[in-house]
Amino acid sequence: MIKHLLKIIWAQRKTNIWIFAELVVVICAVWWMTDQLYVDMRTYYSPMGYDISNSWRSQLDLFSPEAPEYVHEDTYISSGSEDLTRLQQQIKQHPAVEDVCISFYSAPYSGGNSWTGIKPVDGDTTIHEQSFQCRYVSPEYFDMFRITDIQGNSITRQLEGKHNPVIVSEDMALKFFHTEDVRGRQIRYPSEGGEHMTIAAVSVPYRDNSFVRSEPFFYKLITPQNIKDFFDGNSARYAEFCVRMKQPFSQDEMNNFLHEMGERLVVNNLHIYSASSIEYYREQRISGTVNKQDRKLSLMVFLLVNVLFGIIGTFWLRGQSRYSEVGLRVALGANRTNIKHFMYMEGLLLLFLTIPLTLAFSLHMIPLDMLDTYRIPYTIGRFLIVYCGTYLLMSVMICTGIWLPVRKAQQIAPAEALHYE
Repeated sequence: MIKHLLKIIWAQRKTNIWIFAELVVVICAVWWMTDQLYVDMRTYYSPMGYDISNSWRSQLDLFSPEAPEYVHEDTYISSGSEDLTRLQQQIKQHPAVEDVCISFYSAPYSGGNSWTGIKPVDGDTTIHEQSFQCRYVSPEYFDMFRITDIQGNSITRQLEGKHNPVIVSEDMALKFFHTEDVRGRQIRYPSEGGEHMTIAAVSVPYRDNSFVRSEPFFYKLITPQNIKDFFDGNSARYAEFCVRMKQPFSQDEMNNFLHEMGERLVVNNLHIYSASSIEYYREQRISGTVNKQDRKLSLMVFLLVNVLFGIIGTFWLRGQSRYSEVGLRVALGANRTNIKHFMYMEGLLLLFLTIPLTLAFSLHMIPLDMLDTYRIPYTIGRFLIVYCGTYLLMSVMICTGIWLPVRKAQQIAPAEALHYE
């Protein structure tokens, strides 16, 4: 049958060459759009590395000298960092609170951007000084946001009894040491005589938002012993003070909770005056990217709809022009079902004849850097998914365009078919 179909396609080459050219152009365009959509969807639904459900970020401030609650400096018996630690303990005692953590430019969707140079002590010697994001967090941070190591174990327990530990991401472990098993190995600041830090755990990758890939980074701990280093030079009100509730709270319920807490939200001049869910910060952080992605998706859908109607229309008209041919085959005793399959096979064969040209186009796009290989590497699996998906979509369009005219032609009376002929 294939040989017979090829003879028919060749005999009608004057018409088919234009359909063939249209298919090549359309498939290349659809393939590129499908690849972009695949990267966007795959990135969006990849694990974030943390869980922000039931989590709230509190806003801290200091009473001004004019406020009636203001505590004069002469009566101070503690530092800002000590006030922050005490405030954390007071809130954690409430039965509705699951966990409380302190961080500095490191809370999810905070836009924190603290970078520092770091290098391995006994790792890849070709790596020179590079800057990586450093997240300064208290030990509770990992339980608070459900951050685990790459085996799914608790990181907080692995920090117990460790002096000045550091936690690196899986990306950094692979970059520095080319392996994930790096516990006990060391990294250091690149300056002469820079501090050596022992790796206590390897965390799962962490993405700043749903539209970007993870990057190598590391955690430094904020502990009662070194908290002054962070919040005595910087006012304690700049700390990121996050709370996880045991049950989901609405904004009104959180406001009532803060009102109920009363004086427990105040330590000397440091106080919490409001709280917003981290889901709210997420929406604020990614709203611009979401709008951009929505416009991009709308454009893709619009183009695909145009392609759909174009391809359906082309094969519909092609089927209509061969109305008498189908009727004549029926009149001569051909099986109606076989005729339908024959027409489908002819359209699909014409489609698959485009594979060499579209394959050459696709493979040439990779070295030209026209595809997004930063968020997701270009692998054989990605190519097969997108390429096969494109041809599957085009096959459905072609079969839809063939179905109606063939269905009508099958119903033609033999006498009418002979009259046409």
